[in-house]
Amino acid sequence: MMVTEVLSFYTPYADINRMEAALSTVLQEEITVMKKESQSFYLQLSHQEYLKIPFVSATSDPTTFQRQIQKLYASSAKLPCHNAYIKQNLLYQIALFRAAYVFTFNYEENHRDEKILPLMEIADLMDALIFWETGDISDSYGDVILNKKGKSEVSVFNPVDGFDITNKALGLDEAAMKRIHHSLSVLRYKGIYAPTNIAPPFDDKMYMFQGVEEVSKRAVACMLLGVYSEFLMSHQGNAMLAYAHIEKMVRAYRASPFFTIREIEFLNERKPKQDDIQMYHSYFECAFTLLWILGLTDTLYFPSALCSNHMVMQTILDFESVEKMTEQAQMRTKEELLDALDLVQRYAWACKDAVKLGFQMPAGLLYDVVQLRHRCLTWVIGVQDYGWDEVRPVIESLRLKKKEGNMQGY
Repeated sequence: MMVTEVLSFYTPYADINRMEAALSTVLQEEITVMKKESQSFYLQLSHQEYLKIPFVSATSDPTTFQRQIQKLYASSAKLPCHNAYIKQNLLYQIALFRAAYVFTFNYEENHRDEKILPLMEIADLMDALIFWETGDISDSYGDVILNKKGKSEVSVFNPVDGFDITNKALGLDEAAMKRIHHSLSVLRYKGIYAPTNIAPPFDDKMYMFQGVEEVSKRAVACMLLGVYSEFLMSHQGNAMLAYAHIEKMVRAYRASPFFTIREIEFLNERKPKQDDIQMYHSYFECAFTLLWILGLTDTLYFPSALCSNHMVMQTILDFESVEKMTEQAQMRTKEELLDALDLVQRYAWACKDAVKLGFQMPAGLLYDVVQLRHRCLTWVIGVQDYGWDEVRPVIESLRLKKKEGNMQGY
């Protein structure tokens, strides 16, 4: 009994030549004639089989393709899903698609694998997702990413945006390439999408603007602001009692000069605003990041949980003075800081975009923690020497080309 099946391939590559190369690679022993027309491929195969593959891309017919993607996005967004992160990444992938191909093939009922496996090889070469007539959406291995019932056969799904980040394409040095690939491997492991064309912090453009003493003083100031705010939160905003609570520590560290003008204004406020109290309470996170930069804590944990405020306070208080902190500190190397900055800026992009799209925070990231970490690293190492209150991290993009054309190197 003959069966007819229709598969739709969606890929992040707009270049139709890439599909031509994939067809030639996988079906080279079967193709006798292949023609490329304006909107389709026409293949004549051995055994008098014919295959017509209609296509549309973002370059060949942008209006039609965009309309098609909008419909696909809207219908996929309505699907139930037991794993919100997989669905979010699927929607990212749909937005990244740049071409669609339709494969219609006939087969005897007991010979399906013989026909379907070569098509899945083609999908693999195209980094394509397969949309089945059943409503299933799968990867090129046939693992279901999402079906109509909201079920998935994968635990993590990572979108492909199709940018060429090879050393040859970018012309970057080995250190920058290693930094990019390390960050992307962490993102893939966690199932977090951020564009591959986010520019890494370049060694020759980034400078260490803060030394051990400056970082130590800022860590102390952030810890004291956190303790002060925590006391305010537990004592109905009583500023006089709160300052009395930290006054001994301020004197012990001779910390009055460590605060910025804005922070001094907060400490002098008789009735601090709730927003300010919440913001400065989060400075425990800044203190924790600065302690890591100083080499006084071992690990900069994945930012899906708050740090231990008590641990931060106790670590600093154990040193009794800034002088003792600086004696014990072993500042992280420039390379370590650049690696951390590259990764955290990709977390920051993912969080910001999740807010914009109304998505859940990917992999449970805490946006506030990510932002504060990004701020600390940018203050210590960057392209410009900012005052603490003026730090505004910027995420830049590389001008990259899509991976197009032949299949060499894949």
